[in-house]
Amino acid sequence: METFTVEIIHPKAKKLLQDLADLNLISFSENLNNEVDEEAWNSLSQEQKDGIYEAMESIKQGKGIPHQEVMSMIKQKLKNEQ
Repeated sequence: METFTVEIIHPKAKKLLQDLADLNLISFSENLNNEVDEEAWNSLSQEQKDGIYEAMESIKQGKGIPHQEVMSMIKQKLKNEQ
């Protein structure tokens, strides 16, 4: 799996990405202008912030699990528990 950062220049590009995601060819998440909810961030403990930073670094290194894969694992686990 490879991870890219993309800057959307034209609205049609976002639609194309969404179409690819709908076909399960890619997955993506939106980061709206890198905005951070300062109040929420400041309410976190240093341990929680460190955990977030560590997770972000892991994702940059390609160690993350795609959302679709996690959802499939959870659905399978729930199905097996019934």
